[in-house]
Amino acid sequence: MILKLFLALNILTVFQPSISQESPITSSKPEIKGIYTDYPKDGTWVQIPKGTKKITFHVEAENTETILFWLIPTGTQTWTQRKLIGYDIRENQTDNNFSLTWNIDKPYLYDHLYIQAMGEEIVEQDEINLYME
Repeated sequence: MILKLFLALNILTVFQPSISQESPITSSKPEIKGIYTDYPKDGTWVQIPKGTKKITFHVEAENTETILFWLIPTGTQTWTQRKLIGYDIRENQTDNNFSLTWNIDKPYLYDHLYIQAMGEEIVEQDEINLYME
């Protein structure tokens, strides 16, 4: 009986991975490095010329799988009025550039563009303000 127990423990020890061979699991937080558009910023607002039909948003983000682009009206407590206008998914492990060309479907803009960078388990967000004049 003792011999069987000894052999069983030896067999289990052989098949158990060594601690020194394990690599630590690391998860990096998504980080938005910058948000850019076709048009210049005026303070915290991006001024879009009246009559513009398309705008392209560029986001540089690290440790990010997907970027969500939300349009939210200005004002208080408007999160429930948000509209997902698009998304971009990372193409490969070194891809840190995301973009969306949006066909403007409104006669005017006075909104926030809310950017969500989604990583493995964490979301980071940032926003820019848009107005059409």
